Amino acid sequence: MINRLLIRIKTAQLVYAYMQGSMDRLTCDDQLANSLEAGYELYNYLLALIVKVTDYRRMQLETGKKKFMPSLEERRPNTRFADNRVAVMIAEKSHVLEYCEEHKLLNDFDTEMYRSLLDQIMETEAYKRFMAQAEPPTFEDEKTLWKEIFQQVINNNIKLDEALEEKRLYWNDDLATITEFVIKAINKLKEDAEEVKLAPMFSREDDRKFAMELFHHAIDEAQEYEALIGKNASNWHIDRMPLMDKVIMITALAEIKNFFDIPTRISMNEYIELAKHYCALDTARFVNGILDKIVKEWKKEGVITKA
Repeated sequence: MINRLLIRIKTAQLVYAYMQGSMDRLTCDDQLANSLEAGYELYNYLLALIVKVTDYRRMQLETGKKKFMPSLEERRPNTRFADNRVAVMIAEKSHVLEYCEEHKLLNDFDTEMYRSLLDQIMETEAYKRFMAQAEPPTFEDEKTLWKEIFQQVINNNIKLDEALEEKRLYWNDDLATITEFVIKAINKLKEDAEEVKLAPMFSREDDRKFAMELFHHAIDEAQEYEALIGKNASNWHIDRMPLMDKVIMITALAEIKNFFDIPTRISMNEYIELAKHYCALDTARFVNGILDKIVKEWKKEGVITKA
């Protein structure tokens, strides 16, 4: 589940903290490991949220039926959302709830958060369309609804943001990225599957090692790369360059130089994308230009020989 893009993001964040002087090396090592674990915890928590929000909706409908004088709508509610099979599959055919229980991720029942999420969900066009469609919803319809909920609601709910901030460090920062992994997991669900096999913590066996080695190369070789960046940055003095710009280029150069199995263009493209998200509007083009110059120089000098 935790792929190399997320590893690059988290590594760059820790290199930034280290270069600011806010953490020592050992603390950064611990923080990197904890940050990666937190990403996987959030993945499971968001999948469990499908079950919990559905459970809360069922509870609302049952409460409505038990009122002293329930309305017709409360006596005979539309249960399409409450009965969705995506939630049932995750609850009964995966280990998500067990994982969350083991890691104490669901040790509270935040009524206000679930109510806030449901209110926002029920205002979406996707929900209204789902509840009103003429034919009974298919499993694919239910999957589509949840994917739209994650795209439109999960990333934009104040109560959920507050809950995530209280539960785990890093969760707020990781939400948008992990949401994409959850959507991929929903996409892969098959109605007739006997078991829901979710992604392991790391997409590749050596990714934990990749994360630590990338971080160590970046901080150990930072001075060398800063000098190269300054040399190739026309009209820019290295000391006046924004720190995150430098961090992204330093981490990129550490990867390009030290990881022979990763093609140069892949590394460059990944860090240019990071620059688009974490730096000023024109930084990506600047980063591309600097990295391109240094890579050409390294290839000419035989520092790197890979594609």
